[in-house]
Amino acid sequence: MARISYPDILTDKPTESHCSRMTEEQPLMITMDLTIKDGTQDAPQAHLLHWARERREGVQLCSSKLQIWSDSISEIQKALHVSEFWNPETMKIFAPYLSQMKNLHLLKLSKMYADFYTASQKNSWYSWKIGAHLGQLQHLRELHMHEVLFLYGRLPAVFKSLRSLKALSLSACALQEADLRCLSQAPCTRQLQHLRLTSLFMDNSSPESLRDLLEHTASTLETLALEDCAFTDAHLSAILPGLSQCSQLRFFSVDGNHISMAALYNLLSHTARLGHLSRGLYPAPLESYRPQEWGLGNIDPERLALVLASLEQVLRDLGPTQRVQICTDFCHHQNKCQFYSLGPDGSWVLTEEGLPSLSALSV
Repeated sequence: MARISYPDILTDKPTESHCSRMTEEQPLMITMDLTIKDGTQDAPQAHLLHWARERREGVQLCSSKLQIWSDSISEIQKALHVSEFWNPETMKIFAPYLSQMKNLHLLKLSKMYADFYTASQKNSWYSWKIGAHLGQLQHLRELHMHEVLFLYGRLPAVFKSLRSLKALSLSACALQEADLRCLSQAPCTRQLQHLRLTSLFMDNSSPESLRDLLEHTASTLETLALEDCAFTDAHLSAILPGLSQCSQLRFFSVDGNHISMAALYNLLSHTARLGHLSRGLYPAPLESYRPQEWGLGNIDPERLALVLASLEQVLRDLGPTQRVQICTDFCHHQNKCQFYSLGPDGSWVLTEEGLPSLSALSV
């Protein structure tokens, strides 16, 4: 709780004098972070929500950070008083309120897919409507979208009115080639500092759009994660000219992609030239796996040992400033990875770590 205008008014029952004072002077303003979740609710929060609803004429409850970690419609209804949640009709009601959130800096949309993929014209309406209202948020700097399936072919409608973004993450969103081109052409992405694309399955898409995006953001980009996107050697080769220009890059990740030892050598030689890069996450190359069995759990220990020995020599020759970590077990859904990192004595050390979030990497 950040502020209470009248601390003496928090009594069990409202009195006439208290309510009259609030009405005559100004409403009691309470600012707090709200979290709606399954299971046992936070007792003080539940009490305060109930207390505020009984005094809605004289109490203004504000939340600068609202998190919903629940699939329970009843719990969401209880806290927010909505009849339905994230179905098409609720979207129509909710969307206009976005443009009223004038001070919003960060927005996360997750798992918005129920009924959205059934009709193309509905997808167009939702994307256009969300985009129009997001365009009114002059202070919005971070946008994170996970499993937002109505974006398919409609990303330009969402991005066309957005202001300049500092951080953008898209994960498990079905996108078309036009959506990827939009990333490099939209004015709102020109000053990006942090970009994460995860589980977008770009193996059948042209990498030129991504290369163009890197070139356009080369002077500002500090964090770049291209994870589990089905990248091949050809994809990496195509984006290297853009990547080499990212002079401010501090963190880089290509975990979860299918690349060869030769492609990894080439990638490391380019990233070694980036003077500000302090940490790089790279996939174990295909030569580390049993033949024809690329995938989680199919690492061949003998093959991996040969790969790591070779990489040790390559890194010694390159002398990169970055901490190079080789991932042998990437699981974005569980937010964890197994990494091999070179220890102080020059030997490889295996650790299990959580994937760093964009918010943790942001400055």
